[in-house]
Amino acid sequence: MPAMKGLVSAAVVLFAFTLLTGCARYEYAITQPPDLNRHIGTKSDQVVELDPLLYRLRTADNRLVVRIYNQGDDPVELLGEQSFVVDPQGQSRPLRGQTIAPHAFVKMIFPPMRPRVYDSGPRFGVGLGVGISSRRHFRGGPHYHGHFADPQPRYLYVYDDDQQYWDWNGAGGEMRLTLVYRRADQQFQHAFGFKRIKK
Repeated sequence: MPAMKGLVSAAVVLFAFTLLTGCARYEYAITQPPDLNRHIGTKSDQVVELDPLLYRLRTADNRLVVRIYNQGDDPVELLGEQSFVVDPQGQSRPLRGQTIAPHAFVKMIFPPMRPRVYDSGPRFGVGLGVGISSRRHFRGGPHYHGHFADPQPRYLYVYDDDQQYWDWNGAGGEMRLTLVYRRADQQFQHAFGFKRIKK
């Protein structure tokens, strides 16, 4: 019985810690242009149609997911060098250019997710086979002719100070997004403002 009380106490402490450290959930809202003002939740897409494109917006894992659909028969080019996002701290950030094929979409996530490479954990395998190796056995330090002797693959985090990656800490602030497009020889742009709401 004392062991059960200890488990219950540990569960209560863990629950209280979770509440105090804040597993906050966030959603978003369109603030600009004012006629498109609406909440962007997790259960369904908010659809905004600005000819010739259709935007589907949704919150997923505390991030704003924007899918841009080209409804026409001609490709639409997102001009990255002329498009930008202004983060909640007011810093202008670049966007990558890309072409949206006819009747297809591209996806953007804000704040952008940084790329990571990691070891997925221990692996166990059973099998029968033949292999050839040029690995040499030696005594001494961990190097052999300037190379590491450890044959295991190593996975690293990608450290990239690219300006397109940024964080949105907490609620508040506003993100401004300006997207400049070209279709055939015609150029046009769509601009939005978004705020983050704590749920």
